Amino acid sequence: MKLDLKDKKILFELDKNSRISLSDLGRKVRLSKEVVFHRINNLVERGFILRFQTVISTYRLGYQSYKIYFKLQNMTQEIRKQIQEFFMKHSLVYWIGNCQGRWDLIIASWSRNIKDFGDLEDEILNKFSNYILEKEVTISRKSVQYNRRWFYHDKLEPVEMSYGEDLEEIKLDEVDFEILKNIANNARIKITELAKKLKVSVTVVRYRLKQLEKNKVIIGYKYALNPRLLNYETCKSFVFLKNITAEKKKSLINYCKLNPNIINTVQTIGPWDLEIELEVENFEQYYQIMNEIQEKFNEIIKSYESVLFSSEPKQSFVPGAY
Repeated sequence: MKLDLKDKKILFELDKNSRISLSDLGRKVRLSKEVVFHRINNLVERGFILRFQTVISTYRLGYQSYKIYFKLQNMTQEIRKQIQEFFMKHSLVYWIGNCQGRWDLIIASWSRNIKDFGDLEDEILNKFSNYILEKEVTISRKSVQYNRRWFYHDKLEPVEMSYGEDLEEIKLDEVDFEILKNIANNARIKITELAKKLKVSVTVVRYRLKQLEKNKVIIGYKYALNPRLLNYETCKSFVFLKNITAEKKKSLINYCKLNPNIINTVQTIGPWDLEIELEVENFEQYYQIMNEIQEKFNEIIKSYESVLFSSEPKQSFVPGAY
């Protein structure tokens, strides 16, 4: 499926701020807000945009991000379906990645403490240990998302949305949490609709949203793209580092930031030290990019492992999102 230049420009701007008004978006892409409205709806209907997402720093809410990576065995279609449904329904699992390569399945969970995560892991092993050949665990330290630039780009610096261990917990009330739950998977929801759902005034919702943004609880607004409709694949690299210093790591991450195919980097505690997510035309392009990175930073990169994602059926940046 092909997109024309106007659609690509709309996607480009929405990936920087998916809550942008129709009027502002129209000015940026030189279209009327009516035309922009219909084009956005068309992108959703055709499946390019899966949902509009709010990037929320759950660290600010007192949650830590853990990932579990599974190599599976004894799989049947029915067993795979059971595992998928279990994670889809679990309130602490906020992301699922079905993949091929080093791992077959990756999940990410929010936990307030190590006991919460331990209870989740025990529950998984109690239900599915016969189907797990191998597993690993990482703790996410800091995640940085970059706006997509591979289908269209300008000369401006990439837009970063970063969150992690450097953000302290903040106390929120029930209204704030309800705003986050409603906006997490519907970033373009109107303030009037939010106010009606929460049974508060528009003024209250508008003020609370601004405070959530100011306090870096809400980091930004993006959308989930289906890159396969554009003949692109999503890959992730697990990078093992050596001789690392803060300055060397910063240099590596800044280099990744400037590559238009790299959409996310995550610093981790675990077997590997950095995860790099890319959207690429094929595995050949992926290996070309990763080998160039390894060559440039061979002083600090020991090796890397890879997966190719087949689907990401669940992603939500706040527990309990609607």
